[in-house]
Amino acid sequence: MAATERHLRRRRHRDDPHRPDTPRPPATGAVVSFSSVEKRYNAVDAALAGISFDIYPGEFVFLVGASGSGKSTTMRLLIKETDPTAGEIRVAGRDLAKIPRARVPYYRRNLGVVFQDYKLLPNRTVYENVAYALQVTGGSRREIRDKVPDILRLTGLSTKLHNRPDQLSGGEQQRVSVARAFVNHPPLLIADEPTGNLDPETSIGIMQLLYRINQTGTTVLVATHDVAMVDKMRRRVIELSQGRIVRDEQAGAYAARENTREFAIRMRSAQG
Repeated sequence: MAATERHLRRRRHRDDPHRPDTPRPPATGAVVSFSSVEKRYNAVDAALAGISFDIYPGEFVFLVGASGSGKSTTMRLLIKETDPTAGEIRVAGRDLAKIPRARVPYYRRNLGVVFQDYKLLPNRTVYENVAYALQVTGGSRREIRDKVPDILRLTGLSTKLHNRPDQLSGGEQQRVSVARAFVNHPPLLIADEPTGNLDPETSIGIMQLLYRINQTGTTVLVATHDVAMVDKMRRRVIELSQGRIVRDEQAGAYAARENTREFAIRMRSAQG
């Protein structure tokens, strides 16, 4: 059985009563822990005003909010593109403030990151784009030969491996971005507006793929403004407004053992 298929048989999910904006020690076992995190770009306005939340292994979490709510700042802090003004951020138990600037690229290589604009290498094929994620982490040729075809099957790209990005649809390009982010099987996958440029049907396909990845045990955090999609997904939602958490809840009931086919059927029926 291929490595990815073995991963698909493992799934963890944990519900937890959260109390946002409450200073507390970092949660034991949390994949992501924000503790009283503040971010100011000037002396007057706070992009984040002391937010606290924990995300646990196997969770699928949406981060939502209007433009200017602090959503993008939170994502930038997680990939250490910027640093907090105050408070503490831990990822997999590691204090991000203690990572030297020179080591940030190595930290990022242990994350899966999916962007709205794909950020694919334009002159490389689908196979080469995904393989690159393994090459920069020191993957061997054998590892690349084993893992890349496996992840391309998972993401529905087996017939596109020789295509360049400009020969793909927007949905296919986003699938390549997801494949590249997941090929190392990171413990945390971050997706920033992954369906922002896609039509509703293609968006369901991307969310189905992220859901399937989450079933392998990877924790998934998706920042989005697509409220309708969030409502259909029925997963935990953290909502920001003016730099503060105004909602942190499990958004509706869902089948704990729902497979990806059942998930897609429910998502499409919710469109009607």
